[in-house]
Amino acid sequence: MTSVFRAVVTWRFALALVVAIVLWVRLTIDQNPEREDLYPTDIPIEVRGLAPTLLVANETGAVRVRISAPEDSWRRLQASSFRATIDLNQAGPGLQQREVVVECSDPDVRLVSHSPAKVAVRVEETRTVEIPVRVNELGTVPFGFRVVGLPLVTPDRITVSGPASAIEKVTEALVSVRMEELKSTVERSLKPEPRGASGAVSSVRIEPQAVTVTVQVEQIAGSKVVPVVPIVRGQPSSGHWLSGVVVDPLTVQIVGEPGLLEALTVLSTQEIDISGAQGDQVRTVAIVRPAGVSLVRDVPASVRVIVSALPGQQTREVVVTPVGGSGVVLPSVVTITLVGTQPLLQRVATGDVLATVDVTGLVPGTYVLPVTVAPLEGVRIERIDPQTASVTIAAVSEGLPGDGALPGGTR
Repeated sequence: MTSVFRAVVTWRFALALVVAIVLWVRLTIDQNPEREDLYPTDIPIEVRGLAPTLLVANETGAVRVRISAPEDSWRRLQASSFRATIDLNQAGPGLQQREVVVECSDPDVRLVSHSPAKVAVRVEETRTVEIPVRVNELGTVPFGFRVVGLPLVTPDRITVSGPASAIEKVTEALVSVRMEELKSTVERSLKPEPRGASGAVSSVRIEPQAVTVTVQVEQIAGSKVVPVVPIVRGQPSSGHWLSGVVVDPLTVQIVGEPGLLEALTVLSTQEIDISGAQGDQVRTVAIVRPAGVSLVRDVPASVRVIVSALPGQQTREVVVTPVGGSGVVLPSVVTITLVGTQPLLQRVATGDVLATVDVTGLVPGTYVLPVTVAPLEGVRIERIDPQTASVTIAAVSEGLPGDGALPGGTR
């Protein structure tokens, strides 16, 4: 009886334990479900087992992996958690096709599939050669400078390693230096580029990774920018004056010995003679430079000499003449002030200035009328003194001579 009781108890305990384990597993699965999907990052394919005298000449590529894993594993996974390899142990030169083996460092991850399952690689023998380094000079140094000797490269030869097919194409290594920027000796560390008859050669390694290039540059002539000063001689015509000078170009760039340039502040033009000029003069003249000095752009200068008429003022005594009738004008003479340029005033004759009073339609009597002066081209009437005049218009007798009529219209 006791044995039966113990068996029943043991059985019930075992059943309870199994149920508990099942419930725990179910609960765990519910809280951390398993998910199958593509891993979002491709895994690069590595090579192992390749002899040191061989190498893979083409890209091995990468694989896309489909996995199944709990959610917490998905959250922990990184690309470094996977490793994709091909085994090239005992492989020789030539085209090889190998299976890709994918592994994961997380034991909870199950690898479902990966693509591609196989890859083809080209295995070649490794070759190493020495090639010369050549400097490729881009452009020329600025004007006034020169390169002394040849650029110095240290070391002047480098070692190139890689697939035999690529090494066969390499003939030299090139380093490029932009010469337009150089105004003094420079020393630069540059990476050589392996090249062949068809241009740059890739998939090879170089040693060392950089060489030192020294380019010695010295100044053979200085350079500076100076203003251009026009030289004008002579006097313009009477009544005119030199009011301005315009030169083009305003400045020029010159080169020469630094000592000469230091003392040189301006360059002059050839002389421009304006004797007797009555207006603007435009001349094309050479820019004069001392010996040992050159113009970067050797072009003549265009000079405009501005000759203006001098302002002037004149007074004229002019007889006032009635128009539209007759009468006695007092004062009979007025003073007129004229303003203009001296050449124009000199050309105004006495008869050109007319002063009048208008008596048109007026009956006999005495009137105060404005004095009018006819306008003159290019000359301004500044003042009329006096501005008015007294005009007396006499009555005209209607009788015939000898009929007894008396002067003044009375008999």
